[in-house]
Amino acid sequence: MYILLIGYLFVIVMFAAVVGASNWVLGLFFFITLAVLPTWLIFWLKRSVQKKKAETKLEQQNLEQE
Repeated sequence: MYILLIGYLFVIVMFAAVVGASNWVLGLFFFITLAVLPTWLIFWLKRSVQKKKAETKLEQQNLEQE
């Protein structure tokens, strides 16, 4: 999954650089909307799933100890 993300970010950064060569505000806009926000969303969703798994595992361990 990380290889796909790196490839996606590379393409978006190159696209934003080409667009940004003529208008840097538009390049920055494309970079933020197409690279930063989706990447943040993916990491946030994966982290929330990891937190839920850790909480359920901790609850199961607490129940086993009692």
